[in-house]
Amino acid sequence: MGANSKDRSIDRKTDLAILGAGPGGYVAAIRAAKLGLKPVVIEKEYLGGVCLNWGCMPTKTLFHVAELLSQIKRASDFGITISEYSLDFNKVMQRKDEIVKVLRRALEFHFKKNKIDLINGNGRLLDNHRIAVTTNSKEYLEVWAENIIIATGSSPSLVPPFNFKEEGILDNRGILSLTDLPSSILIVGGGVVGCEFANILNAFGSKVTIIEILPRILSTEAEEVSEVIESVFRRRGIEILTDASVDEVRRVKDRYVCKIRGGKELSVDKILVSVGRRANTIDIGIEEAGIETERGYIKVDSYLRTSVENIYAVGDVIGGYQLAHVASAEGKIAVENILGKRKEMKYNAVPSAIFVSPEVGTVGLSESRAREKGIEVRAGVFPFSSSGKALTVGETEGFVKIVTDSRTGEIVGAQVVGPRASDLIHELTLAMCGELVIDNIANMIHSHPTLSEAIMEAAEDCFGIAIHK
Repeated sequence: MGANSKDRSIDRKTDLAILGAGPGGYVAAIRAAKLGLKPVVIEKEYLGGVCLNWGCMPTKTLFHVAELLSQIKRASDFGITISEYSLDFNKVMQRKDEIVKVLRRALEFHFKKNKIDLINGNGRLLDNHRIAVTTNSKEYLEVWAENIIIATGSSPSLVPPFNFKEEGILDNRGILSLTDLPSSILIVGGGVVGCEFANILNAFGSKVTIIEILPRILSTEAEEVSEVIESVFRRRGIEILTDASVDEVRRVKDRYVCKIRGGKELSVDKILVSVGRRANTIDIGIEEAGIETERGYIKVDSYLRTSVENIYAVGDVIGGYQLAHVASAEGKIAVENILGKRKEMKYNAVPSAIFVSPEVGTVGLSESRAREKGIEVRAGVFPFSSSGKALTVGETEGFVKIVTDSRTGEIVGAQVVGPRASDLIHELTLAMCGELVIDNIANMIHSHPTLSEAIMEAAEDCFGIAIHK
């Protein structure tokens, strides 16, 4: 029943209870409140979940510092002489912590403004309506809800031979809690998280090695995207070991010696393990509520409904796109369906960004994936090296690529690698959401000189008529 006896329980009734206050849960709560519901949110840690506290926001704060450092290092290219500069790592980390606190306080304000009932504690489903909560102050409560949204998120996966109990073997939380910059670090996993931290720590001055079991880093992206980032990383001194794994780790004084498959040994100060995440479905009562799972994730339909009619699930806990903005979109749609709408979650035009330098922004299908699906592909590519604006800001690495269906002109995907790619990708996402054809972008007048002209020229290149290519 909980930490305390039943006679100390407090019963609450609500039309919507939400387990988890990450990007899926808190957005669902605020949207529900604005639409007239009175949600109860149960969260064991902080508002904002992993994204705000140990993911998106703190890492992008550090990424901005890394970008500033890179600009300082290249200042002489622009006629600016900076004779001395240094990185105050503690101050950088303090600023990161302060930004997280500011954002957390902002969420607390929105909860109060919208009269959302927040319970800090662990929630567990007792059936399809009741949730038992042991609060952080060890009080027992029982919440009855007409509808429930599960938004419990995910946690880092651990693979042998690594052990997070070792002080220097870190997950995403551990790396963001460092008080000293490591002189050297091994990053296990060359996916998005691994590459983002590799970019940051390399800019800060650490000796970085990435080890990836697959043939290339960023293996979920188009090959040409991986090639650009790998080339840039190697030029910056980041060592990349692909088709490789760590067979053994041992502590030698204050360092870690890693035996790489094939016999090579590597000695480093710290190890960051970033090899995927697992759904937080343990001990939240999904079995008691009769909720079906698939490969460890909660199974939902296109309306975000679980196998239990009045229980919905959103975010990382359902698998698929493990992105904060996708969780938020799912949270909004779940709430609207609870209110009687029939709104499906569609994933054909989900933008994603990788905050390395140069940035990566993608949406939809790569050319190879489109061909695998039987689409007759016509693609257009424009390099930033031919962009006037990119030349003026000194960021000419990368390209814009647009993938279309040659029969209809439909835009089925796009990849942007280069300056402000995380922002530029949204023009193409909007085009896909609005079901525009490639002619619409090619014929749209783009302001000059801008980075977005590269999108127009890539669209023109689908017809072989790009002016500056």
